[in-house]
Amino acid sequence: MSKILVLDRGDTLAEQIRSLSDQFDEAPKITSCTRIGAVGEVLEEDGPFDVLVAGPSLGTRSGLARLRIISEELPEMRMVLAFSRRPDASLRDIVRTGAIDLLQLPVEDADMVESLQRAASLAHQAPEPKIVETVAAPEPESHEPRGNRPGIVYTISSATGGCGKTFYATNLAWFLHKWTGKSVCIVDLDLQFGEVSTALRLRPKYTIFDALQREDADESDLQAHIEEYMVVHDTGVHVLAAPRDPSEADRITPPDVTRILEAVRNRFDYVLVDTPPALAETVLAAFDLSDLLYVMATLDLPSVRNMSVFLSTLDRLRIDTSNIRLVLNKAEDDVGIDIDQVTKLFPQGFESILPYAKEVSRSINLGMPVMAASPESEISRLMAGGMKLVLSEGLQTQVTQQNAPKKAGLRRLFGK
Repeated sequence: MSKILVLDRGDTLAEQIRSLSDQFDEAPKITSCTRIGAVGEVLEEDGPFDVLVAGPSLGTRSGLARLRIISEELPEMRMVLAFSRRPDASLRDIVRTGAIDLLQLPVEDADMVESLQRAASLAHQAPEPKIVETVAAPEPESHEPRGNRPGIVYTISSATGGCGKTFYATNLAWFLHKWTGKSVCIVDLDLQFGEVSTALRLRPKYTIFDALQREDADESDLQAHIEEYMVVHDTGVHVLAAPRDPSEADRITPPDVTRILEAVRNRFDYVLVDTPPALAETVLAAFDLSDLLYVMATLDLPSVRNMSVFLSTLDRLRIDTSNIRLVLNKAEDDVGIDIDQVTKLFPQGFESILPYAKEVSRSINLGMPVMAASPESEISRLMAGGMKLVLSEGLQTQVTQQNAPKKAGLRRLFGK
């Protein structure tokens, strides 16, 4: 019995193929993956598959880049593209996915069955992989991720500027490194005006643009050398900086972003992606690889309205809402809009509601996350209360205990 994986943000294509099961010579087992970023887990846990059917959601440059990586990793699995329109990419990009067929949706049932049966037949004819004796490489000086499982990717986004994405990304990176002891990297994907290096007072020698100049290198080579293009903060957090020249941003494509993030998450346990306030193709490429997506807004009407539009757009893109976390930043009283009014507009709730705090400006001037510079401040405690939800239960308990307000001493209660 053949095994078919259908990869698309919706389940329509998978349902069509399931409805045709009785028309195959032998009914296949069909698995649907509607969360693009989870395809690696599905391939590893439910595979091997004979055929991967890529739906319309993969008909972008970043989607094709992802399919190329899958094809290179699993050459014995045959791939069929089922797109509603020609991808906005070069023919070379389409060919490099290794697909054996390209179907134009809507497609006749007979054509679908014929294509998938042919793909399954070719998969069964694939030769067994050769066993190659290798010599173990010496242990590298830098860290290695656990096993072959890629790191966890958290992307910080917003519809408007000034919401504090960089502030939140740098603090979340510090928080994860502190409480898990694992390796953390921030990728500054605000390619024109990235501020991660400035916020942490770093002077990177290289940037993401420099890393991508290794054009002749394969993916494993980029992964092996990616840390050479980073700068390390005093807290132990690594940073892959945005380009120095804004004009270089135009030369970085969605497939480039996919290559970079794949390389970074195969070297680090946690990857934090700081993005510009826009739904550009490069940002969508990061969304495709993200395990959690933080969406930020501030307490003003334009920002709140744009957050609503932003979330509606993500819904139309079939990005799983269960993987979205909302953060309201710079919340103040007496600004003409109440926090309760805003929270009622978003029934999914806010993971954190953070006040405007002078400690933030001070921490930025110090080049240190506020949670490290002022751990007992209100904003640090409120952030920790939301961020701890990504940790294990045991670590959550430890954060809660450390985060509890300290009892006032006698001097504070009664004066001198």
